[in-house]
Amino acid sequence: MQQWFELKQGKRLFLGGSSNLQAAREVAGQCVCFAEDDEDEQIDDVTRSCYNCQYRRWLSEGFQCLGPISE
Repeated sequence: MQQWFELKQGKRLFLGGSSNLQAAREVAGQCVCFAEDDEDEQIDDVTRSCYNCQYRRWLSEGFQCLGPISE
């Protein structure tokens, strides 16, 4: 899962950008911190996706994960 994130300027950035649905679903499926966001904030049809997580914060190049880091 770590291969999809990069720590840059103190931010954990998703390397799949804002349109890699398969990667976002794969990562969320393995993430113990996933928490479903409000329905009106969700953009993926599959609920368990980083794009639908309440810890996701959109950036111009994709999103930042604010979830607790799981070891």
